[in-house]
Amino acid sequence: MSGALDLTEPRHLLTKLSHEIDTLAAAPRNSYAAINALRDAYHLREWIWHGRLEKDPALHAQIAGEKIAGKAKERKCKWNKYVNKECPNFSLIRELCNGSKHFERKASDKVQATHHAGYGSPLFAYNSGPLGYGVDGIFVQVEARVVPVMHLLESARDFWIKLFERFPQLG
Repeated sequence: MSGALDLTEPRHLLTKLSHEIDTLAAAPRNSYAAINALRDAYHLREWIWHGRLEKDPALHAQIAGEKIAGKAKERKCKWNKYVNKECPNFSLIRELCNGSKHFERKASDKVQATHHAGYGSPLFAYNSGPLGYGVDGIFVQVEARVVPVMHLLESARDFWIKLFERFPQLG
């Protein structure tokens, strides 16, 4: 796979994802670090597909644990379903990435809003409520549920790390 700025392999993007998560952890309201990390987590799916699995149906089948047949387009659809199944919050990551460039709300959008915790926020819960004391960061509202963006990122990073550990040839 070709790339730019020393990002030429999926493992390089995984390293960058960890860097962006660390940057966000140091400044929990840094929306630049948050969107950079979200995009890295999301684009790993594409980098692995195009860089490894598109031309290697046997590896794709090994990862998915099933016989994978059909044209590349059908196999890509199965790859996307696999990622969504194994990383349940991946669809939220996709919604946040798409929302960063498409500003028109659709009825099908899962994410209702993003919030910063703290005074004046719907998430103001210092010393009480589900968020506890001193909570800071960026949160996503999904229907009645509130999800920390950091949680989305850490769960995606853990998914990718485990996949790379099981299948080092992905890196």
